[in-house]
Amino acid sequence: MMNLRKKVFLAFMGFIIIPLLSISIFTYMIFQDITQEKYMEQSELTIKSIGRNIASLFKEANYYSDYWMLGDNLQSQLVELNENPPSDEQLNNVTNSLRKIFLTYEPLGTFSVYNLYGENYSSGVIPFTPIPFKTLKDHPIYEEVKNLNGFPRWIGPYENPELTGDNNLFSQVRTVNYYETPGSGRIGTMFLQFDFKEMDKIFNFYNQKNSHFLLVNEQGVILYDNRKLTNGSNLNKFLSQKVDLTETYATSRIKFDGIESLVTVYDIGLEKYGTPKWALVSVTPWDYLSGEMSVILKWVGTIMFLFLISALLFNLLFVNRYIRVIIRIVSSMKQVERGDLDVRVKVQGNDEMTILSRGFNSLVSRIHDLVEEVKQEQEHKNKAELSLLQAQIKPHFLFNTLESINALAVQNQGKKVSQLVYRLGTILRISFHHKEEIALGLEIDYLKNYMEIQKYRFEELFDFEIHLPRELENHSILKLTLQPLVENSIQHGFEGITYQGIITIRVEDGGDHIILWVEDNGIGIPEDVLVRFQYRKKNPSLDTNEPRVGLGVLNVADRLRIHYGDGYGLYICSEPNKGTQIKCIIPKTTAR
Repeated sequence: MMNLRKKVFLAFMGFIIIPLLSISIFTYMIFQDITQEKYMEQSELTIKSIGRNIASLFKEANYYSDYWMLGDNLQSQLVELNENPPSDEQLNNVTNSLRKIFLTYEPLGTFSVYNLYGENYSSGVIPFTPIPFKTLKDHPIYEEVKNLNGFPRWIGPYENPELTGDNNLFSQVRTVNYYETPGSGRIGTMFLQFDFKEMDKIFNFYNQKNSHFLLVNEQGVILYDNRKLTNGSNLNKFLSQKVDLTETYATSRIKFDGIESLVTVYDIGLEKYGTPKWALVSVTPWDYLSGEMSVILKWVGTIMFLFLISALLFNLLFVNRYIRVIIRIVSSMKQVERGDLDVRVKVQGNDEMTILSRGFNSLVSRIHDLVEEVKQEQEHKNKAELSLLQAQIKPHFLFNTLESINALAVQNQGKKVSQLVYRLGTILRISFHHKEEIALGLEIDYLKNYMEIQKYRFEELFDFEIHLPRELENHSILKLTLQPLVENSIQHGFEGITYQGIITIRVEDGGDHIILWVEDNGIGIPEDVLVRFQYRKKNPSLDTNEPRVGLGVLNVADRLRIHYGDGYGLYICSEPNKGTQIKCIIPKTTAR
């Protein structure tokens, strides 16, 4: 018959030491996987957002290039240059005229315009040597450009240095066709080089101090490095194994320049703007991702191992004497397993059991502190993601506004173009404001410019009134609070009306808080939809597909509740065919 000592020893080995060691190892492995998974989720949001911003640079450059190519100034200049090439005395006047056409766009570094006879007219804001037309014509890329029939073909830095020269800029080549007589053919060629300094600002905005971003082509040539370390090199020579640069999105844990890292490849989708297949690559060292938590886990594991050895010796030598204390500790451990991190073992005496009790209490306290730290980190992460979402401009609004500006430009309505560009610039400036809260006057200025643009787009479907007391202008408000409410009125409240809609925005002093009213005389909100909105306030996870109260209004309500707490937020009052009134309550704080 096995004695008690052996039974306790075997039980201790089988049910405490081995399971705890297994749990420690398993926990460490799970932590590695979770860290990688969580970073991949966050990295995907970041790299896709960066990709969209980079795509917007090329889209904007194409827009200006289209404008120049189709503009009467360049068209008439090329026709004249083809018919009557200028003399040496007239060449300077031609170049100055072309500078006025092209160098109004800040990112443009150099331009070269060729007529049908290959004569070159070029200039720039940086030193450069123009490419002879024969060099360009004999290059295989030129055949692609001709086949594109006016559509741009981009060349990245270091891709074709025989064409781009030593400036290492992003270059665009396209033929210029005579647009007044479709099918009449080519009248010239444009070679433009862009210095996208805004690309550095994009990466600085995301503040990725430990991440390394690269723009590479399909052959692995590094066209852009945000750290300026590997420009012109081949990506594969830095990697311990090759990655597929044709993937839409993929992440691998491999070595980069000898350091274990997470390497993410993302296809930006720039082909529709005239580039070859380029990919954005993000490199983040694994040590940075695991960080202090990995060190803590190793120390906790080491301490746990030493603790188990001590406990084993203690069990062998003093099991009968300290069995009751062990039972109390086991009981307390069970309470911790159930989630009670406030439990503590009563410390008595001055021996090894006292040390064990204190160690248990210290460990539980540390776990409690770590849980609180994780909660705080999660809150910071949520705030950062919310700030990123707030800073984004809806693509369809920006696209429609640019289309409107283009239409006015074609109609030669310069004054209206200037007004729309100014208002759009104000909206973009405020949207990219790095602070989560802004002055109420700035928020109203953003809203006013937004509604002026929408008035033009919807052909005077509505008018608006704004009442903001001067003494409240410098108080703070969560950025982009009012715009989704007004957008809801325009898109849903005025749908199908035969009269002019009116939107009224009023700001009132409520003592220790500020009241904002957004009212419209639209078609109102059905009662069943209002009931769903009230129900969602109590159940934030509940979603709704009701069309009258859009996701923008629901997101504003969630943001106000999360940011300011209970007692603040949105209250909606509406009646079908009699309009809608939204009351927004925020605390009165002065903007910094």
